[in-house]
Amino acid sequence: MSYYKTPIKYGSTIVDEFVPTKYKKTRVLEVEEYTPDFTDFEERLDEVLHHPIDSEPLDALVKRLYSQGEHIVILVDDNTRPNIHTKLIIPPLTKYLLSLGVRKEDIKIMVASGTHVPPNEEALENKIFGPAIYAEWKDNVLIHNCDAGNRYMGETSLGTPIYIDERVIDSCLVITLSDSEYHYFAGQAGTVKSFCPGVAGRETIRINHPRMFDLELGFRPTCRLGNTKGNPVIEDMIEIAEMMKEHITIFCIDTIVNRGEVVYVQAGDAVSCHKAASGPLRKLRVVEVDEPGDIVFVSVGDLGINLYQAGKGIHAAWNAVRHDKRGWIVLLAPCGDGIGSSGYAEAMEASKGMPVKEALRFVIQTYCSEKTFKIGNQKPPDLYRILLDVEEGNIKVITHLDPKMLREVYRMEGINPESPEAVQGILRDLIERYVKENPDISDPRIYVLPDAGLLVEVANRR
Repeated sequence: MSYYKTPIKYGSTIVDEFVPTKYKKTRVLEVEEYTPDFTDFEERLDEVLHHPIDSEPLDALVKRLYSQGEHIVILVDDNTRPNIHTKLIIPPLTKYLLSLGVRKEDIKIMVASGTHVPPNEEALENKIFGPAIYAEWKDNVLIHNCDAGNRYMGETSLGTPIYIDERVIDSCLVITLSDSEYHYFAGQAGTVKSFCPGVAGRETIRINHPRMFDLELGFRPTCRLGNTKGNPVIEDMIEIAEMMKEHITIFCIDTIVNRGEVVYVQAGDAVSCHKAASGPLRKLRVVEVDEPGDIVFVSVGDLGINLYQAGKGIHAAWNAVRHDKRGWIVLLAPCGDGIGSSGYAEAMEASKGMPVKEALRFVIQTYCSEKTFKIGNQKPPDLYRILLDVEEGNIKVITHLDPKMLREVYRMEGINPESPEAVQGILRDLIERYVKENPDISDPRIYVLPDAGLLVEVANRR
């Protein structure tokens, strides 16, 4: 039997040739080739540092604001992000700052971890910075603590109290390093999110994030992947960034990563960078299809470290699959670190056994108010709203997680491969299972989604 070339990752292992060519409605969902407007990353970085949007050049800011003993704080993502851009930017950026006369001890690099679990030494060295950078800069690394050392800075027009890490507030200059991406409820991540949730206090995040919820639908319609217009979550975050500009000078360096490579670089005002990234992101992240898929295979690649992070893959596949409870989502995610969020686990356990609609209302009312919300609590409403369209058990997860727990608590079918090499056979078997269980669909529409950051727009949704 012959098979299509459909490479997709299980963790770091490439799995290929699992869709038989007899199934004619098969498509790998990818964006068209994107050609960056630069060939040398460091040259492009130097260009945007000297010609930023809506900001003085970085060297002018440093000369005007920095004096010996004051701190320049560089904000970087934590280990839940790929940090491809971080590893590329830190060496030339720090070299440039030192050439401008900034003392090494005055450069602080803060991990903007929001309310995530603080990264350990291994994560800092290997997932955020890389061994060489970490060896050189480890004594300058700070980690944000959402529960301590945050200063009250006012309130947004929506009523969100603003608490920001005082080490950021007390710096003479803040440089944010971000990779803009689509986000499943904020619409677009990167840039302004370095402040909220990045270096915000827990109280700020606890009030901001519940603006996504709708008691009947799960999320508000405007709080969706790729949408920022009328989205109260990101609009609140943008306002926080604007208000912070009244107290500190912020210089943003923004990138977009595509297929493991930085293909876009911009710098300047954080809000302006957020707006500037929207056009390139649409070209790089939106795939249009005529019909929804019967089976959608999706991977979160190396980020499939836990079910919390892997949920982004389920969400992405939901946009591509049919919504009549006959579609299957097949997620490839080892989840070696387990569930990854106590908030997610607690709410799912508490709603175990309830009908989906009842469970959706329960978790929002119980765990997602401004008083009760904590990071992780947004995942149950997201999963339950997907289960309104995708039958319980029709989300298949290739994983190390316990299948019994997945079925009883998370309403998914878990399949444990004996080894990464065994995943190919499992995927082949799942396709044949689908055809047997749906005898009226002899030639299923099969989509392979290697990048969970893509937004699949279906023209003829049913």
